[in-house]
Formats: sequence, C-alpha cells, structure tokens
Amino acid sequence: MKKMLIISVVLIGISAFLFSFESNYFTKMERASKGERVNFMIKGTGSKGVFVTIGIGYQPGSGACCTGVSESSTVSFSGEVGHVVYDGKTRRVITKIYKELEGTTINLADYY
Repeated sequence: MKKMLIISVVLIGISAFLFSFESNYFTKMERASKGERVNFMIKGTGSKGVFVTIGIGYQPGSGACCTGVSESSTVSFSGEVGHVVYDGKTRRVITKIYKELEGTTINLADYY
C-alpha cells in the first residue's frame, strides 16, 4: 500500500512539474506571436519634394510594402513593436518601431 502511495505521489509531482514548463512555453509563444501594435503618422518631405514609398516589417523587404507618402501629405501607419519602417525603394531603415512612437509623427524631411 505504501509503495502504491509513493508511486502516485511521484507521478503527480512529475506531471505537475512537466505541465508548468508546457504552460510557460505556450505563454511565451503567444506573447511572441502577438506583438504590441503602435499607431503613428508619417509626414512627407515638404519643400524637398521627394515622394517616399514606405514599408513596414521585421526587416527591410519584409511585411507590408509599399505605401507612398507624397511631399505634402501625412499618412497614418500601424506596426508591431520591434519592426522597422523602411524606404521601399532603397530598403533603408528610417526608424525602428518602439512603444513611445504611439501617436507621434515621423517627419521624412529629417531623413531626406
């Protein structure tokens, strides 16, 4: 009887131990796949007169490309924290998306 009780306790302990790892694994996977989204605006180059195509993704050339921003326009964008905003033609990174970018405006005149 004691032997059966000890085996039961050991099996329950091992099950609880393994379940705790599995639970953490799925929580981390969910967090990684559901990145925090940030909304921001991008303003054109103004008097510099440069039409810029914008891409947003985890690296230049990935994700959503390309939305044009004319010199006199301001366009709303949304992206995940950690991704980058890049020039769709040259693939040059304009900025990395970070939480504090929420609600701000990127002025392309500062980059061209």
